[in-house]
Amino acid sequence: MSFLFPIAQGRQEQVAYNYNADINERNAKVAEQEAEQLVFQEEQSIVQFREDISDLQDATAMAYRYNGWIAEEGTPLKVALANAQEADEEIATRRYNAAVGRAELTEGATQERLQGNLNRMYGKAARRAGQYAAVSSLLSSAARVGTA
Repeated sequence: MSFLFPIAQGRQEQVAYNYNADINERNAKVAEQEAEQLVFQEEQSIVQFREDISDLQDATAMAYRYNGWIAEEGTPLKVALANAQEADEEIATRRYNAAVGRAELTEGATQERLQGNLNRMYGKAARRAGQYAAVSSLLSSAARVGTA
């Protein structure tokens, strides 16, 4: 009956590895959701940033007009264009950073999935090792009985 213990041990190890693989899969899904959420939040932030820049441009134009300048030509126009260019650069930087963050989180999800696959492989190997140990034990016992 001792040959059954390695089989049971191999099955228990496989259960543990499969449990770890399920955790890896869960972590991968969470990382993918975080990646999508990161991009969504940054796009929402960009919308707010554009509103803030629009308010700044309006306030700047109003200040120039108040001082008697024409806000659509000369220096006021150059200031407005410079502000718009800086805003576009800031938006591009934010989108780039969001894309990099998304790529990092997606890579993390891929790593978790690979680890899960590896854990499942280890589980199958542990089960097979238990079966082989049981067969070896059984053959060893049979050989001892045969020689006695």
